[in-house]
Amino acid sequence: MKGYEALKASIKELDISPAFGNPGTTELPMLRGIDQYYLTLHDSIAVGMADGYSQYSLKPSLVNLHSVPGVGNSIAFIHTSLKNRAPIIITAGQQDTRHAVYEPLLYGELTDMVNGVVKMRYEVRHSNDIPIIMRKAKAIALTPPMGPVFISFPMDIMDEDAEYLPRQYAYRIPNLIDEDAVDYIANALDAAENPALVMGYEIDAFNAFKEAEELADALGCPVYAEPLAHRSPFNSNSKRFAGDLLPGSTLINMKLLTHDLILIIGGGITLYPYLPSPLLPGKRIISVGFDVDPRLGETFIMNPRMFMKEAAKKITHKCNYVREDDLLYMNRVVRSRAVMGIDYVMHEARKVFQDFTVVDESISYSPIVRSVMGYGHNKYFTAKSGQLGWALSASLGISIVEKRLLTMVGDGSFMYSVQGLWTAAKYKLPLKIIVLSNGGYNILKSYAKSYYPELETADYLNIEAKITDIAKGFGIEAETAGKDLQELKWLYEGEDPKLLLINMDRTVQKMFL
Repeated sequence: MKGYEALKASIKELDISPAFGNPGTTELPMLRGIDQYYLTLHDSIAVGMADGYSQYSLKPSLVNLHSVPGVGNSIAFIHTSLKNRAPIIITAGQQDTRHAVYEPLLYGELTDMVNGVVKMRYEVRHSNDIPIIMRKAKAIALTPPMGPVFISFPMDIMDEDAEYLPRQYAYRIPNLIDEDAVDYIANALDAAENPALVMGYEIDAFNAFKEAEELADALGCPVYAEPLAHRSPFNSNSKRFAGDLLPGSTLINMKLLTHDLILIIGGGITLYPYLPSPLLPGKRIISVGFDVDPRLGETFIMNPRMFMKEAAKKITHKCNYVREDDLLYMNRVVRSRAVMGIDYVMHEARKVFQDFTVVDESISYSPIVRSVMGYGHNKYFTAKSGQLGWALSASLGISIVEKRLLTMVGDGSFMYSVQGLWTAAKYKLPLKIIVLSNGGYNILKSYAKSYYPELETADYLNIEAKITDIAKGFGIEAETAGKDLQELKWLYEGEDPKLLLINMDRTVQKMFL
């Protein structure tokens, strides 16, 4: 058995598939061991595809990057996969070690390049390493908090003789729970006068929605979503759901002002931009989950699903919070119709796509997209890192396992990974893409409006691109929406990839303090 055959056997043994990549000469030796391969026209899109696929399925997938150029092209996407806690196994071909001393073309210290953006990094030194490191890589990628791992495969290693010893492989998400800690937290909730819950991404990752609602109902207190949650943190249809926390410290303090105990489950607090207010001064903060932040207060590492199941049995009813109806919502919808405002657009989009998974990179429109389309298991995804270009790439990966998928991006975001349309067309992936075009980077214009007003009208914050023509050039059906948005029905029909451009109101809203 050769090295590439040991890789093939390991991939089969560990059920690591599919593979996403854009190969070069250094990867050809290892590609003989890879069967199911999705080609992308830029290395970074392969990482985004794997990120989306593995988040949705909780199944590790394989990325294949082209040596130094491919890794370099992909760093931002690898960083996002780390922030998204996506269990992906990233591989790259390395130059032949027999002339590495000369630093040949495409050679570089690949493991140094990914330092800080992966959970594990290793360069194979002998063909016998391959099955061993692949088993370790899968285990580390899946261990909560999950994340990407990286393996470099030198060309010559793939044709070395290899010894492959099959192993029985099994891995389960640990049902870790500390009964004493559960009692401690239940007592703290009982002692609090007005506690609140903040739920995070692990509720979706471990499908703990039932347990989360049961805990919220048993306690009776409001449930807030962690700021900038990258996947659904709670069932937004629940009467206990109080909405998303915004990421500014001052805004969080105001929202949670009346609460004395904040229990964070399965998530954390993401901040941006900087505001001078200290975060939650005088509050008792307890965090529970696999991905806890000791900077916030007391932390307990437990499976969030198991914790909530046990805690609900031990707490007493403290509050009677019920979310109020938004009585002004339809007023906003009607008023925004004349200018193609986001409230009107999302109201109409929800009529057609309410049961779809949403991948969101609309940036300045994201708060409304979240609010209208709602949260549920595997229902909402976005990039935790703040990166542009992720959504279209991730949608390609998710669409392999979920056909009812709606991608919502701004025109600026769309242009970052437009090559992904070629992959969608080639593999007939069932993407439904809405491009919300406001002619520029509106989030930057809004930030400038608050902090740097002299830059709000800067020409370099504007974008004009023939988006439907670009899409058609990649083989994607594309239309521009009319004022009544009837084209949403056209977008819904069939399983072929389609794109709908909606020209939005270009008013710059004030989104920052």
